[in-house]
Amino acid sequence: MHSIDMLFAYVIGGFGAWAAALMMLVAVQGDRLHRGVLARCALGFGVVGAGMVLSGVVERDARWPILTLAMAAVVGTLVIYRASRQLVGAPAVGRPRRLSEIAALCLALLLAWAAGPRSFALAFHLLCLAVSLGITWTVRRALVAPRNAAEAAMAVTLLLYAGSWAYALHAAVRYHGAEHRHLLYVEPPWLAAYGVMYALLPLLVGAHVLNLANARLDRRLRRQASTDELTGLLTRRALNERAAAWQADVLEHERQPAVLLLDIDHFKPINDNHGHERGDEVLRAVSGRLRGTLREGTPLARWGGEEFLVLLDAVSLDEAGATAERMRAAVGATPFAFGDARLPVTISIGVAPWPAGGVFSHAVRESDAAMYTAKREGRDRVRVAGAE
Repeated sequence: MHSIDMLFAYVIGGFGAWAAALMMLVAVQGDRLHRGVLARCALGFGVVGAGMVLSGVVERDARWPILTLAMAAVVGTLVIYRASRQLVGAPAVGRPRRLSEIAALCLALLLAWAAGPRSFALAFHLLCLAVSLGITWTVRRALVAPRNAAEAAMAVTLLLYAGSWAYALHAAVRYHGAEHRHLLYVEPPWLAAYGVMYALLPLLVGAHVLNLANARLDRRLRRQASTDELTGLLTRRALNERAAAWQADVLEHERQPAVLLLDIDHFKPINDNHGHERGDEVLRAVSGRLRGTLREGTPLARWGGEEFLVLLDAVSLDEAGATAERMRAAVGATPFAFGDARLPVTISIGVAPWPAGGVFSHAVRESDAAMYTAKREGRDRVRVAGAE
């Protein structure tokens, strides 16, 4: 591949980067969750595209397009990197730090430019390798245990991208001829592969970014659908969907599945006398104490209003009853503190077995009947279905 072929590849890649930027801008209109991320990615792709196209179309004897291409490639890639890393769960980086990183990279390139062509070429390749390795390190979890196909595809693409810069740096160190307009010093047939890669990579990465954003949005929507907004517990629907698989797993380990339905005593007076905001605080506080008494992973849902439902993996129904007693004591032993106020809160709990072959709704009805027995007997107590 001759220089003119490589420059033509840059023109194609530049338009591909602009197409990716356009995809980001279109996606921004319908994705409020990732609006900032996608807008920054659009900016990065726009900068990369401008540098690549300028380098490809300006007259070959001019030297300044080399600096333009280098600045655009390093700065644009850094902007895309800092934005897209949030899509794989990395913490966001503040604007001051992003701007300081861009300024440092530009300063390093300008100093290397003043030092001469070879120093500039080596500095450019080192910076590109450093940024690409940073991207690869950020997506390392996606390489080992990807959560979806989009995350895996982007991780592999960025790993190959980092590898390409490692080899390009190796070629630049070995090269001692005239400065190359396209800043790549690899020799055929590898140069042809680089030309194809840099023509297609911007559009490919843009597609991966959109796929990651869509996958993350889908996860968020699923989580919202399965999590009660007020308490952070499972929703009734989410627990219903998991119940059958949970029972099968417990029975397979020859243990006793039990259903615990509990209700906050005298909750309506709390709302009436202290306001619904205080009632919401009580619901959150009770759910926190309930979680503290249960093993991690125990299904616990807000069943409706001030009712909660627990699927308990126990050795026997007696053990399930003992666990319910601990839950009752954890909620009622100490009044809840809301500022200077102290508000005593108690719960009533009904416990019922869920035997093999039994219907979940029937077990819930039995625990509900046991709970209302506890209510009739004075509240703040546990009753086991079928017990004397």
